Amino acid sequence: MEKMIYGLLILLVLIGIFFYLSIPKTFHYKDRSQKIQFLVVHSFALPVDEMIKRLDELGVSTHYLIDENGKIIQLVDDDKVAFHAGVSYWKGQTSLNETSIGIELQSKTLGQTPFSPKQLEVFKNLTEKLIKKYDIPRENVVGHSDIAPTRKVDPGKMFPWRDLQIGPKDIEQGDIRQKLSQIGYDTTNLKAAEVAYYRHFHPDLVETDEDIMHMEENLAQLIDDKNSPLE
Repeated sequence: MEKMIYGLLILLVLIGIFFYLSIPKTFHYKDRSQKIQFLVVHSFALPVDEMIKRLDELGVSTHYLIDENGKIIQLVDDDKVAFHAGVSYWKGQTSLNETSIGIELQSKTLGQTPFSPKQLEVFKNLTEKLIKKYDIPRENVVGHSDIAPTRKVDPGKMFPWRDLQIGPKDIEQGDIRQKLSQIGYDTTNLKAAEVAYYRHFHPDLVETDEDIMHMEENLAQLIDDKNSPLE
């Protein structure tokens, strides 16, 4: 009887270890000291398991992943800073990691083709919950390409900002540099900021091939460069 109980306990421990190891997780975060003000939307092209592995290897992270079928995986708690934005700027603020939550959407084309309805439904429910919980202005939901226009193209031209009723407001009139600056862009590199603007507000005017070139560069960096394009 004792042997049976002992064997059962060992089995339960092994099952517990198995489930612990099978839960996706990342340890790349730090304590948050500033109020959450932004949601940053990303996209990734890798399979989810491979993405989590790469994030861990490269010492970067995100708060949420949503796969193409709408499954949510939380890697970092909201009250921690995840390393997803990298060098970034929006409305005079830099280092948006400190004040944002990162959400990654799986897309094999990095948003060059439409996201699945189920994925967008789950994304919308999550963002609405976070907006309400942390009192985040709807215009403070931004894309990675908005806050890092010289480096990033995600979530991509097919992300439906208008349909989801989130994101910064367009400004129709004015000098281009002044207009982009008022919206929130870093205009130090005006051409990059302008392309990011069109990708966000006028995606029909953005060449898909241009984004695919960046996608290929990002994937190559992901594999070969320890300065992760995901940061």
